[in-house]
Amino acid sequence: MSTELQLIDTIFFSDKRKNLLLLLKDGPKTIEEIKKGLKVSSSPIMAQIRILLKEGLLVQKGDSYCLSVKGKLIVPKMEPLLSTFRVFDENHEYWARQNLRTLPPHLLDRIGELGSCKELLPGKTHIFDYPPEIMDPLYKSRTVMEISSIFRPGYPSLYLDLAKRGIEVSLVLERQICEKLVSDYRADVEEFLNMENTHLFVCDHKIELASSIVTDRFISLSMISKEGRYYNHEMVSFEKSALVWGQELFNYYKDLSKQITQI
Repeated sequence: MSTELQLIDTIFFSDKRKNLLLLLKDGPKTIEEIKKGLKVSSSPIMAQIRILLKEGLLVQKGDSYCLSVKGKLIVPKMEPLLSTFRVFDENHEYWARQNLRTLPPHLLDRIGELGSCKELLPGKTHIFDYPPEIMDPLYKSRTVMEISSIFRPGYPSLYLDLAKRGIEVSLVLERQICEKLVSDYRADVEEFLNMENTHLFVCDHKIELASSIVTDRFISLSMISKEGRYYNHEMVSFEKSALVWGQELFNYYKDLSKQITQI
């Protein structure tokens, strides 16, 4: 086995070693602190400590164990990779269907920040609507931002209602979606634009995903499949890191767009 493969095996193929390394990222620990932090007994954890000492990932200083210089370089890089594993493992079938290359590269690299996600499947009674599971947190949000390359019949009434409740609403729409909105719901769009807490942006670049809603409470992501189809399945996360990720996604497309203040 090569040195690289042996190191990967040492770090990732044992939950005890992986958890020990992550625990020591916060600083040196005695064996008693390690046992308490990992809820393990002495014998099993000492065996793992000896392996990590041999691999040069740990050093012993008196009664404490801490990360070596090598360990301090490697362990912080473990967490993004482990987060990515968790995102894909929890919803393997969903992600396997999606064309992940439609995400901006810098955000795809950090997809692990979505954290714990849940796939919401549309029911027959609301196949073209937002999932009922996100409506309550949507109305409890202070800010709502959506990117969209699809048209939903509920757009005008929903976003006008949110704005009238004092929620700050910002929309980035592909030009053809915006044109349909103006064509079919001109009065509603004019009312929306005349409010102080609303913003509408038109994107002439192709928006590579179906839609994404990000609020101060959750992010909802709906992607295009590898076959180029839209299935109206939403991936939702309430993790704080996911909200930051979603805001960056919104800003990425907003920066490619032009704000519309009147029609």
